[in-house]
Amino acid sequence: MRVLQLFIEITFIGSLAILGFNNLISLPTLLFDDLTQTHISFSFDFIVLAWLFGFFINILSELFLAPFARWVENRWMLRNGNPVLVLERLRYDLYAKCSSKDLIQRIEYHRSLIRLSRCIVSGTFLYFILAIILSHYFQVLIAFIIILFAAFAYYRALIWSVKSIYYSWISIKKNSDSLSQIAFQMSPNLPPQVSLAKINTHDPSLGISIVAFTGGTGFRDINMALAQKTQNITRVVPIWDNGGSSKALRENFSLMPVGDIRHAIMTQAHGEGRVGSMVKLFNWRLSNTGDNKKLLNELQGFVNNEHPLMQSLDPSLGNVIVNYLKHFYDSLMSDSSSLEVSGLEDTDIMDLKNGSIGNFVLVGSYFAHNKDINTAIYVFRQLCSIKGNVWPISKANDLHIVAHLDNGHTLSGQSNVTMINRLDIQSRIKYISFSDNLALNSPSLTISANPMVLDALEKAEVIVFGPGSFFTSVLPHIKVDGIADALSKRDVPKVFIGNLLEDNECYGYSLEEIMDIFIKTCNQHATIKRPANKYITHIIAHSSHTMGEYTHNNKRYLPLGHNIERFNHDGISIIINDFENPWKRGGHDPVCISEYLLNITHT
Repeated sequence: MRVLQLFIEITFIGSLAILGFNNLISLPTLLFDDLTQTHISFSFDFIVLAWLFGFFINILSELFLAPFARWVENRWMLRNGNPVLVLERLRYDLYAKCSSKDLIQRIEYHRSLIRLSRCIVSGTFLYFILAIILSHYFQVLIAFIIILFAAFAYYRALIWSVKSIYYSWISIKKNSDSLSQIAFQMSPNLPPQVSLAKINTHDPSLGISIVAFTGGTGFRDINMALAQKTQNITRVVPIWDNGGSSKALRENFSLMPVGDIRHAIMTQAHGEGRVGSMVKLFNWRLSNTGDNKKLLNELQGFVNNEHPLMQSLDPSLGNVIVNYLKHFYDSLMSDSSSLEVSGLEDTDIMDLKNGSIGNFVLVGSYFAHNKDINTAIYVFRQLCSIKGNVWPISKANDLHIVAHLDNGHTLSGQSNVTMINRLDIQSRIKYISFSDNLALNSPSLTISANPMVLDALEKAEVIVFGPGSFFTSVLPHIKVDGIADALSKRDVPKVFIGNLLEDNECYGYSLEEIMDIFIKTCNQHATIKRPANKYITHIIAHSSHTMGEYTHNNKRYLPLGHNIERFNHDGISIIINDFENPWKRGGHDPVCISEYLLNITHT
């Protein structure tokens, strides 16, 4: 906005205010005794005073009407399916990247109309109040009519401003090859599952494209190390966790566990150096003590935009977060029979102890976007300003994992399988299956892969499995319909990172046996049987320098097997080395592993 234009606008508003108020009361103290509507003396004193009046009215209108403007903008953006949702960010992109003067002038024209109509509303409202006090009813009627027209003009100007910026931004995106797919995705006329698939566009400037099927904590340090070298990382997240903080959300809303999704996004944000106010907010948890009435009040502090972490956000971003938290809160209270807060007991709503604000925002986004988890995740990622992708392996909600043991027994639910007592149960896990409930002997399910995951595999330059709990975090991905075939069709490095330690699930297994199970499972769920190197091309195996059966935290180092080198005959490269983190016993060296993954395309 040019300084001269802004000065003229404010002075014009101030002049109108002086003329208007002079019709109601005389202004002798302001040296305008002879001021009338037909005789105006544009002296220096008048211009200065008019500017002061206009500036005061502008500040007053900004204070009282700006919240309404943000409400209108957010409502329109949500209604039109824009996943970015932040108008200021779109405006910034236009100013930073657009070279069209006509476009900038058009946007400034809309902003000027907004400011003028807003000032007229505020100034006329003051005139309206004064006319009522002085019983000038004819002036009251005139002021009321002006307020109606100005308010309507203000509303229309807001809508046209949002439309102009929104569609101009999309138009500019379409002119760029690297960003045209995002513009296509944001079209409100396209189904989310079709349009969202276009955002997995490979951008060489972000680095090598890596797709990782792995657990949460096992890959965390490696993920952060990789993110410093490439932002083209796609994490594929399991959706059968039935424990932890996601359990209550899953049971209360009948949706997939979102905790692992949020954790993967936060890991990527940390690796990309995006640890700001937004990430701090999404990592924040409610108290782990107290009854639900107290915890609900704590949650309302976020919903009402009163918590200090909310106040630290940019207002435009804060409004988006509040909108999603309100969706979550409304769904929570709706599922609780819409009871009043004052009448709630501990058993009336889901357990909120240690609840993650990030999880709540993600669930709220899920409900706000017609229960489409892919759109909800994309919006969440945009709020964190990260480049990497995180997708659930499937869009199924009611999914649980069942472990079948050698002795014929079964264990239902990931929490039970992970905590299997390897000393009390003298039996190994034979295979795993999917079920839609935790009941024993429930029928096995076949589930379809998330289209976003299949799309990411088509563009991957390196595909990674592990490290992580083999039977609950790695192998189940292969059992999802479509994954084995998609994996076999890619002629790129496919790397299996073996665990360092023998976890409860793999007690008694060697890495060689684990690889046999993995390859066998791939062929079982593929349409045709294929050679082993169609599924895995490289195996990263840790060779400890310790003697004998050395243990760490009561866990043995995972044995390699008697003849792991035999996979070389199948066209699979075996990389055996000491991959342990010297600063974190029992964990992989993230720098070493990331270097292998980034350079493996050259070997």
